[in-house]
Amino acid sequence: MNIVILGAGSVGSYLATVLSQEEHNVIIIDHSPEALEKMSRSADVATRLGSGTDWRLLEDLLEFSPHLFIAMSSDDTTNLVACTLAKNLGYPKTIARIRQSCFLDPFRLDFNRLFSVDHILGTEMIVAHDLFKAILNPGNIAIENFAHGTVQMRTMVIPENFEYAGKPLASVHVSDHLLVGLIRRKIEKKESIIFPRGQDHLLPGDEVTFIGETHAMHKLPSLFGMGNKKIQSVVLVGGGGVAHHLCQLLLEQHIAVKVLEQDPRCSEELSRKFPEATILNHDGTDFAFLREEHVHSSDVFVAATPSTETNILAAALAKQEGCKEVIALISDESFTPLLQQLGITFVISERASISRQVHTILHDDAVIAVASLYDNQAQIMEVKISAESSLVGAPISDLSASFPSNFLIAMVENRKGIVVPRGNNVLAAGDTAIVICSPENIQDVENLF
Repeated sequence: MNIVILGAGSVGSYLATVLSQEEHNVIIIDHSPEALEKMSRSADVATRLGSGTDWRLLEDLLEFSPHLFIAMSSDDTTNLVACTLAKNLGYPKTIARIRQSCFLDPFRLDFNRLFSVDHILGTEMIVAHDLFKAILNPGNIAIENFAHGTVQMRTMVIPENFEYAGKPLASVHVSDHLLVGLIRRKIEKKESIIFPRGQDHLLPGDEVTFIGETHAMHKLPSLFGMGNKKIQSVVLVGGGGVAHHLCQLLLEQHIAVKVLEQDPRCSEELSRKFPEATILNHDGTDFAFLREEHVHSSDVFVAATPSTETNILAAALAKQEGCKEVIALISDESFTPLLQQLGITFVISERASISRQVHTILHDDAVIAVASLYDNQAQIMEVKISAESSLVGAPISDLSASFPSNFLIAMVENRKGIVVPRGNNVLAAGDTAIVICSPENIQDVENLF
């Protein structure tokens, strides 16, 4: 696919790199020669110096026969105007990254139609929801919802006292409504991603991705002896856009919120918008202040500033002070080993959230949702089964030979509801399947369905 991206900042560069690695043809536009030079050194992409609101530049790029225009600059207005120009010049599909919540409210104006944008990505809101899920579900590394919320994916670490350690999965009956979808195992310095079969087993310390009906997933912590704890108080470091959205979500659940924000203007804005929250104008990495404010007594400590380094430092200090549940917002997964050693839960920031959303849009309309795991070593896809699919009408056991390697049909939503498919189950046109596969098999999966 031919893709034009506006903005060579951290988000645009990350997205361009990921898409080029997947063998898409990418051109990236930016007004900074330095940013473009850095981009060209790090990824196999073409670059164009200029403004995304220069219609002549966008028209010139039509010779590239672009399938998609993605506006990822740091300015909402630039992104919206650029998408309007691109769409009117003939670009088939446009995506705009948006931060201001005023552009995400559809009740008064249809901004998609107004600005000719096919997809508006409210990235800070997406990240806030990811943090919110992590807060409400402590002990889970990742959580995603599928099938309109009726199916959920959770990744968690197997505890030391797991009673089924070493036993074949075929002999372990945890629930009829969930299954083990992936295992990430690290022995010494060697890491492996396992697409499990019945003969595989779980070990303490494994990162395991479960997929199942949402009501069954809520019982997962108790099945592993971890228990469920009601969250009543949260300390939040950072007062930017993500923090605004997150604060709103927490207060709606009647969770007490204390925000530490260093910028006086931002603190004042938070105080006006959230009078029921406690807003403190102070540095969230001041260890003495954290101790003075008794942050250890809160249920969850969240570091969600725009700086990954600040978030890791604040989270580490909170852990040192005795906070049991600590969450840090980070920019990429390279910090994962450090955070795991410190016992800190992490949520990947907006560039990964954007990448996930763009991947969903990139795929055929049959692909409803895509979630990436373990730095894109595995993907979970929600796929609609077409009437032309070769899978229709035959038992799954008869079809397994035609499946690509490292592939699993985890759940199926049909007229009867949600089921964990067995060998005798028959797929029908219109069913929705939740599948797990390696990234290199995505095209094969799309062809199957």
